[in-house]
Amino acid sequence: MSQYVHLSNPDPEWAAVSAHIPIAKPIVSIEAYREEIMAARARRKANTVPEQSATEGLKVIEKTIQVENGEIRVRAYIPDAQDHETDGFPLILWTFGGGESISGFVLGSIDDEDVLLRNLSVNSRIVCATGDYRKAPEHPFPAAVNDTCATLKWALNNSSDFSINISKGFIVGGVSAGGNLAAVLAQRGLKDPDLKGKITGQLLVMPTVVSPHAYPEKFKSELLSFDKDENNKMLPKGHCEKFLEAYHGSNNAPNLEVSPLLAESFEGLPPAYIQVCGVDLLRDEAFLYERLLREAGVSTKLDVYPGLPHGFHIIFKDFKATKKQREDFVKGLDWLLHRSD
Repeated sequence: MSQYVHLSNPDPEWAAVSAHIPIAKPIVSIEAYREEIMAARARRKANTVPEQSATEGLKVIEKTIQVENGEIRVRAYIPDAQDHETDGFPLILWTFGGGESISGFVLGSIDDEDVLLRNLSVNSRIVCATGDYRKAPEHPFPAAVNDTCATLKWALNNSSDFSINISKGFIVGGVSAGGNLAAVLAQRGLKDPDLKGKITGQLLVMPTVVSPHAYPEKFKSELLSFDKDENNKMLPKGHCEKFLEAYHGSNNAPNLEVSPLLAESFEGLPPAYIQVCGVDLLRDEAFLYERLLREAGVSTKLDVYPGLPHGFHIIFKDFKATKKQREDFVKGLDWLLHRSD
């Protein structure tokens, strides 16, 4: 039994809502799933008051850049400098995880994170860069990793134009699949000559860090949450398996850039702030990743949301825990930027 199983006892707000959510149907095909999700998003949007987003006090730059065998949209959010900010801002590369569908690697776009990044840029005084990495199965691994890395280098190569000063901080972050890509980039940063010694922090929100097909034997007794609830209503096991299959195909050979938890060593990685949900197939791997980082001498900070499902803060914006998650997010970023203890 997982040592964290007690965290799956439902939060009262989640219990009240989940009782009315049907168990998700199996995914027949990624294409059909996309159509279904986009239709559901349109219905939600028509019946939801839009969140307020910063429209003043920042500049937004969008470009199309060339990547291997294609092109992607990239975007930078740059706060207007005040008198005391003439020496530039820290940078965060933020990677989306699938939007409201919680289906990273196969769905989602930079538009899903527009409100978050506008507000984060203005309120936290930071340049936010993001890229529309190409999706599986049309563009399987390593397209998403390489596209995200290309976005990161685009921001760095334009640092003077974007008022970026990485001596103030250079963070890689993301949610769910985006958290996976951020963790992979943090590890790439130890070897890539363009990134070596530059990344100062990683912000991982409910990340996936190891494929269930690649669990190390010595940790299998700790990695139980993926099989705990096959009918998880926010991220069902069957759906997660479909997303991963689309991403890396039927090749289940362990790969460090699919499963960053498999690294031989974590020494030298930048500090990590990690958020974990209690009712989440990915729960145990996130806890294990934080522990392995900490044991390797990496500074870590962890916030846990007992009784809440994967991505709850994206769908259930009125939950009390969502307010806490957002406050914790800002505090975690401040911690990575050495703005707080």
